[in-house]
Amino acid sequence: MQGGTSSPADLGRVVERLGSTLLTIKAGPRQPARAVTTVILHDPLDQPDVPPDALVLGVGVAADDSLVTLVRALGEAGATALVVREPLAVDEEVAREAERGKVSVFGLVQGASWIQVATLLSGALHLGADGAPAVGGDADRDLFALANSLSALLDAPVTIEDLSSRVVAFSADQAGADEPRRLTILGLRVPQIYSEYQREQGMFRRVYASERPVFMQNPAPGTRPRAAMRVQAGNELLGSIWAAVAGPLTPEREAAMIEAARVIALEMLRARVSADASQRLGVALLSMLLEGGTRAHEAAQQLAFGSSPACVLVLGPLQSDDEVRTAADIQRTASAFRTHLRPTYPRAIVAQLGGAVYAVVPVRAAAAPALAAMKDLAAEFIARLDTTTEFCAGLGGIVEDVSELGSSRRDADAAMRVLSSHPRAGRRVASLADVAIEFLLLRLGDLMAADRIELTGPLADLEDYDTEHDTQLVPTLQSWLEHFGDVAAAARAVHVHKNTFRYRLGRIETIGGVDLADPDERFALMLQLRLGPGRRSPRPPA
Repeated sequence: MQGGTSSPADLGRVVERLGSTLLTIKAGPRQPARAVTTVILHDPLDQPDVPPDALVLGVGVAADDSLVTLVRALGEAGATALVVREPLAVDEEVAREAERGKVSVFGLVQGASWIQVATLLSGALHLGADGAPAVGGDADRDLFALANSLSALLDAPVTIEDLSSRVVAFSADQAGADEPRRLTILGLRVPQIYSEYQREQGMFRRVYASERPVFMQNPAPGTRPRAAMRVQAGNELLGSIWAAVAGPLTPEREAAMIEAARVIALEMLRARVSADASQRLGVALLSMLLEGGTRAHEAAQQLAFGSSPACVLVLGPLQSDDEVRTAADIQRTASAFRTHLRPTYPRAIVAQLGGAVYAVVPVRAAAAPALAAMKDLAAEFIARLDTTTEFCAGLGGIVEDVSELGSSRRDADAAMRVLSSHPRAGRRVASLADVAIEFLLLRLGDLMAADRIELTGPLADLEDYDTEHDTQLVPTLQSWLEHFGDVAAAARAVHVHKNTFRYRLGRIETIGGVDLADPDERFALMLQLRLGPGRRSPRPPA
């Protein structure tokens, strides 16, 4: 599927962002000045439309005849580059087609995830976190450019990390790097075994307390020496810079690292403000889409949705025992779902609204397979979600025009309400069509509550009798109705002998004054039981 567009970046800048740590040129021209306008996820089973100057992620592409065919097709479409997972042995035919079509073919190192690559590429193309153009994207002074500049001054690979040891940016230079740096770049986080060792040895305390770079001869077992410098803005610590050096820094290089830390601190603050602004923009645009109507068209134009059909998906907590913990999990889920959607649906916009996470997803066609694919994607995401709070997802119908997204949002909300109101083992994703009857029962309950209807009837008499005499007439009735009058199966379900069960059925007819042979009375009782405690319907007329 085609990604959202932004101001064109060039291939040289994109490659610099990922660096030789992740990408290696395998065939075709280097063409650093060639434009890259969008990122495409290649699906061999569902060939996407490839616009000119696209960078294509060849997920699942092998170095066989299919690679030759793909490179040739991309050249004819005017694509800029193709990224394929290593090991990648490029033969003469692939190399010839790459040169002829002016397609740069890169190998992606084993161990790097496609989601990670897509995330980094989105940053390189200045896409915001929600898929919209990022606010304030200054390409000449972003953190990756600063990391590369500092690496050149120190003659050492550099990483910039936040306070949680997550990698914010890294230099493209991999010469002289060691295995811990390679693993850090691949995972965009310092491996736990190294960060825990450094924490136990008090290295972070030393770095954060010092106004000058701290040299560490042995920062962790099996690593090269490091020079580390805190990144601080006023009294607020933002993170640290780590350089894999050969030895202690010279005074000139120390001064360069100190000055770089000041510039990086400003850029990290600036990036935070830009992210906040981009997030606010994303929430505003998403709200306009969910309203439908003409405002939805305005938002769709800003997001480059074009005339694509679209649907709404909402994620919400299945239960909420701890309000603070749930709120934090919702924020994490919004960020994770944005990343999860990006490789397959790069134009999707995701944001947190109230106590739920909403996504508007443009699809290629308003057809059942597209809705089924969305349902599978949501189910896979929820299965992988690592949060204390359990989540469920409601899926709205696909609409041909964004002005109709309000109805898709209502369907998604309705489906999620059913899932959260009636949790069942393994049921976490549904469309309204999947739970239509349950939703109608919820709406009926809403109407009764709004009109303050509290009716008496046979079920009320049976509930009162059970309470007063410690009997099980209501569970017996429910089991009999659910087993369509099969006494043997119903008796097994409530763990009593079938003769005892028959005796209870007789007591139910006597005490409740009902005729279980009457289909109207059976329906009324089933409806009351489905509505739940306190929803008592009147006895049907004789």
